[in-house]
Amino acid sequence: MNHSIMRVFASQVEQVMNPVAKLLMRSQHLMALRDGFQLAMPFIFVGCMFVPIIFPPFANAESAFSIRWFELANTLRPVLLPTYQLTLGVVGLIVAFGISASLAKHYQLPERLSGLTGCMAFLMLIGFDSLGPDQIRYLGGAGLFTAIIASIYSIEIVRLFIRQGWYIKMPDDVPILTVQSFKLMIPIFVVVTSLSIFNVGMEAKFGVHFPQLIEALFRPLVSASDSLGAVLISIFICQLLWFMGIHGALIITGIMNPFWMSNLLENQAALEESAVAVLPHIYLPAFWDFFVLVGGVGSTLPLVYLAIKSRSNQLKSVGKVGLIPTIFNINEPILFGFPIIMNPLFLVPFVFVPMINATIAWFLTSAEILDRVVIMIPWSVPAPLGAAWAANGSVVNALMVLFAIVNAYFLYLPFFRAHEKILVEQEAERAELMRQYQQKS
Repeated sequence: MNHSIMRVFASQVEQVMNPVAKLLMRSQHLMALRDGFQLAMPFIFVGCMFVPIIFPPFANAESAFSIRWFELANTLRPVLLPTYQLTLGVVGLIVAFGISASLAKHYQLPERLSGLTGCMAFLMLIGFDSLGPDQIRYLGGAGLFTAIIASIYSIEIVRLFIRQGWYIKMPDDVPILTVQSFKLMIPIFVVVTSLSIFNVGMEAKFGVHFPQLIEALFRPLVSASDSLGAVLISIFICQLLWFMGIHGALIITGIMNPFWMSNLLENQAALEESAVAVLPHIYLPAFWDFFVLVGGVGSTLPLVYLAIKSRSNQLKSVGKVGLIPTIFNINEPILFGFPIIMNPLFLVPFVFVPMINATIAWFLTSAEILDRVVIMIPWSVPAPLGAAWAANGSVVNALMVLFAIVNAYFLYLPFFRAHEKILVEQEAERAELMRQYQQKS
């Protein structure tokens, strides 16, 4: 293996990707997007917790255990179903508040009032006053793109008015909340009025409200986001950024979250309609968390085992420190302790191991061998358990994770051995120098 060629390649990658990554990391809109979805996560997690109970993970009740499970589901469904539908049914409204409040914080605007302004803009833009039973879904996952646009529009209008001084000023001795309320009164009036006029024009020209138009325009983009190409491109970019020490997962998840949330809610809706044989979407948060990031970014879980058994004292120490965190998909000790970050020797496996595992998982899921995701759970759940739980108790998904770990082990092994050999030689040289120094002294 020619290390000089790999170093040159790594340097070229850094020169190309670093400016792009820094630009994305500095984007206040992208960061607000990430914060908005993180704010919605607890509600999504709570709603998803009820899925295995409301929709039992069995085709039919044959065993005594499954019969009791179905009985429990029938008993608890009247209590849990409204909670499940509400937590996930208004996720668009929650995201609108989160994005607006986060963007307002960046612009040093009143956060709570700005968040509520974003919510109001979202409700205006989906035509909340005239929503029928078929359109109520726009409060949830179907309205996520509308929530993003409404939030950014409303806060940018507020920011413009505040910067230009177009607001009602109050004396200094007035309570701060009153000052903020009057300060935002004119911008809020402009936001809701402009959106109301926009709705009237939209309905007159196209006969639909904004989210329906967005749905039609974004349909090709949403379809493309649930493809093998989208999987491989997002992994490739994430791994390159991480290799340079930039948190690539934050950038990728920030971009993909709107698509993932929308697709996840569609899978849950399809699960609710028991007549649907195959759920529509594959590439969802749990696919990313448990098939791609096995033990953390780069699928580095098997490296812990190799490190603990290593002849190198440095690797042995890093493996022991990283064991527990890596089980819960936290692998910074491995990334910085080996190191993998900016180490040309590990560039190829670090980028391509998760891509290979993801490709295998994609084709197995497409062939209906693996089960599709219906639940969103925390990324820190150990990968085999997380993969099974996210697919409503799928044993084959857990087995896929175990296969991915074994596959990563053999793919990383030659690169690990080469790195281990270098470290062992360096440690031997240091030991010899120390021995010579002690003899002289």
